[in-house]
Amino acid sequence: MKLNENSKSLYLLAFALFILSALVGLLLRWNFAFPMSWVKYKNLLQGHSHVAFLGWGYIATIGLIMHNFISVTKLQHKIYKVSLFIIFSVITLMLISFPLTGYGIFSIVLLSVFGITSYVLLYKILKDINGETIAVKLIKWGIYYYLISSLATWFLAGVIVTQGKTDLYYNTVYFYLHFLYNGFFVFAIFGLLFKVFEKQQILIDSKLQNRFFIFLNIACIPAYALSVLWSTNSSIYYIVGFIASILQLISLLFLMKIIRTVLKELKWNATSLLLLKFGLLAYSLKIIAQIASSFPFIVQKSLALKPFFIIGYLHLFTLAFMSVILLLLLQQFGKIYLNSIISKIGVFSFLVGVLTTELLIFLQGFLYLKGFTPFRNYNIFMFIFSFIIIAGLFLIFINQFVKKKGTL
Repeated sequence: MKLNENSKSLYLLAFALFILSALVGLLLRWNFAFPMSWVKYKNLLQGHSHVAFLGWGYIATIGLIMHNFISVTKLQHKIYKVSLFIIFSVITLMLISFPLTGYGIFSIVLLSVFGITSYVLLYKILKDINGETIAVKLIKWGIYYYLISSLATWFLAGVIVTQGKTDLYYNTVYFYLHFLYNGFFVFAIFGLLFKVFEKQQILIDSKLQNRFFIFLNIACIPAYALSVLWSTNSSIYYIVGFIASILQLISLLFLMKIIRTVLKELKWNATSLLLLKFGLLAYSLKIIAQIASSFPFIVQKSLALKPFFIIGYLHLFTLAFMSVILLLLLQQFGKIYLNSIISKIGVFSFLVGVLTTELLIFLQGFLYLKGFTPFRNYNIFMFIFSFIIIAGLFLIFINQFVKKKGTL
């Protein structure tokens, strides 16, 4: 696995894992529409989710951090190559272990190996990364939040042994997800996006950058309160969660001011601009959803309609925000090609599929919430548009192996 600045193999492998996890998700959608007795839903769901955010999300993000924040000389250290090889191998094996055994001993061992290896890799990155730019600050804090999130994985084993799947168990899982999603991925992805702006010599008001970073940062830890509201009626958690969501909203307003300035100077093609606007819209909707989730009524209804509102929220983050912005970043850093007609069709199909499935999920949840007749053939339409998502990903992936003329 090459680690020079022009290497694309790492990202193609990560993209392949994205497609594989999406295929597992498509199988689950098919099972909803046409149930099959042999399908172990929970096992497949666990494999789908772990490979999606650890295989695709984590590897692509870490790879971009390494190639854009670590010097070429330091990147030659064997720790980088060995760590990535172990991480990729472990995640590939998860595609087998989770469908077969779920959270069995094999999967737990693989997750443990992944966790320890990620510590070694991230320690090396923190040691080698230099600078005080907003991009560097975001990357460093993203890594700190990853380390915080990982504490839950070790604590979880003890909870299962001593208490089983109690409220503490689920709140520990949500602790992990919150600091992984709203901590590591949000900070790292925005750090990489600001790095793009930096490389393209776009001037951004330092005060706006710092205010965006500060409000985003001080909101992250208290925002975990939003993840435990399902298990408590204490008003203090609702108050803390609401304040945290408002702080996130303030950071979003500063981000929008930054983007408004950036758009005046960007010389991107229509595909890149579409990805940027789509991803930022999804991020904005995520924050609005978090504000709404600080109210008791919304919490109760979300729990009652978990297959729609909670799953819809998770897909809003992982597909509409994280994956879309990662595609943009991979293109801007020259790791994948999106300038051909095939790739453009792939991007458009992917976005249409993501947008339509999100609308279907939330619409169906709203119909149930209001007592209206639910959408007929919902599972069939979800399968169809999930297929369109994967078709778009395949087109993008296949096009990476077509001989290119010119540059991005």
